[in-house]
Amino acid sequence: MLTLGDALESAARRRPDKVALVFGDQRLTYGEFWERTGRWAAALQQLGVAPKERVALLLPNGLEMAQAYFGLARAGVVGIPINLRWAPQEVAYVLDHAEVSAVIADGALSGLLQGVPPHIRRYFTGGAEPSWEAELARAPALPQPVAVAPEDPSVVVYTSGTTGKPKGAIRSHFSNLVIALTLATELGIGHDDIGLALLPMFHVNSMWFVTLSLVIGATTVIYAQRNLTPVAVVEAINRHGITYSMFVPSLLTFLADAAERGQVRPDSLRVMMTASAPLGPSLSERLLRAFPRAELVDIYGATEYGAVTLMFHEPGQAVWGSVGFPALGQTVRILDEAGNPVPAGVVGEVWVKGPSLMDGYFKDPERNRRQFRPDGFLFIGDLGYLDQAGRLYLVDRKEDMIIVAGENVFPAEVEEVLQSHPAVALAAVFGVPDPVRGERVVAQVVPRPGQTVEVEAVKAWVAARLADYKRPWRIEVVPELPLGPSGKVLRRVARERYRDASAPA
Repeated sequence: MLTLGDALESAARRRPDKVALVFGDQRLTYGEFWERTGRWAAALQQLGVAPKERVALLLPNGLEMAQAYFGLARAGVVGIPINLRWAPQEVAYVLDHAEVSAVIADGALSGLLQGVPPHIRRYFTGGAEPSWEAELARAPALPQPVAVAPEDPSVVVYTSGTTGKPKGAIRSHFSNLVIALTLATELGIGHDDIGLALLPMFHVNSMWFVTLSLVIGATTVIYAQRNLTPVAVVEAINRHGITYSMFVPSLLTFLADAAERGQVRPDSLRVMMTASAPLGPSLSERLLRAFPRAELVDIYGATEYGAVTLMFHEPGQAVWGSVGFPALGQTVRILDEAGNPVPAGVVGEVWVKGPSLMDGYFKDPERNRRQFRPDGFLFIGDLGYLDQAGRLYLVDRKEDMIIVAGENVFPAEVEEVLQSHPAVALAAVFGVPDPVRGERVVAQVVPRPGQTVEVEAVKAWVAARLADYKRPWRIEVVPELPLGPSGKVLRRVARERYRDASAPA
């Protein structure tokens, strides 16, 4: 069947002695990885964690995180990957909302579990107590057989929501495997390739990347540094002969520079993927010249969708502004607000249907009713249009959403924290362009009557409550904010006024 455990077992049977994972000086063959994921599944069973229960994972990149994904899947347990950049209260909210029975965390990250309800069991890696390594040592070598169906949930991935609270996308074994197999097919990635997993493994992008590699029998090098540094990435490419990876645009700029200076091997990379922001024509052309063997591909997708469209860059032939044609199995429709199809070239709502879609938001039937059509198409807020050839163009990512270095930031969540400060009456949060991070977060706040807003104090207030990428880069104190007829702050108007005021004379 198409489950994560079945797919891994198939790869391990075919190539038990092949290196599956590399992390620093550590290496695991497929046979060893299969044995270790079985031990994880057995440990969960011994602790009484039943199939379809939820277990949170607060782990950095490494062999443990990969083992966790597949170990939980083999036990039929649902994983809840936790963003390591969240503040403790964000972590506590998700663990409570997801109704997890346990959390497995790196001992160095135990501070993020402040405020987590005491009934949630905690286990730690890295020598802290209670020790997860001890549970693994006590567990049987093989798990008890578990009936896991392709449609069963594999993970619930929480992504920031417009209501100010993260929402959990339920993803099945089948939908996650379809994404991996679709990308492998579309991009020609096979068992002889060597991938470099750069992005944090709590992200769906990296989760799908590692899944892709492991189910087709390729070798995956997991980036071993806690911080993403271009020099270390180049060193990893050269050392391991990396043939495919998922990059962010800022890193691709450095890679083009390094290639032009002769600092990176130009012949190993065959597939260069990017998904956090569209590539500009200048950077695309530089990369195609620098890496003549490489397929350069923009991927449009989302936690809820998977990979929707692929844009293959060709020297002098790219269609700029487009995110490409639908991927294998995906159907894209552009509809007006009444649900009617619109002609080519007309902007409307982007609706997507395909085998890689999520199964819905966890414990949110009203949102599911709004965002899914009866015919299975899903809308997450993007606006765009199709040209006559069927290529998709996006004109707005999601209403008011900000993307900071690939991380989604929704203004409502930041505004809620700002307005909880005793001196702040009203706040507007929006994004402004940034050449390195894509966008930066800017906030404008109105003081409460009789109060004075001290900007540094407000920044400290936010820092204690939100992940660093969500924190405003700049906070401006203003006497008023633009309001609509209903009294709602008009973020778009506030952003336009800010840009006009900041524009050079």
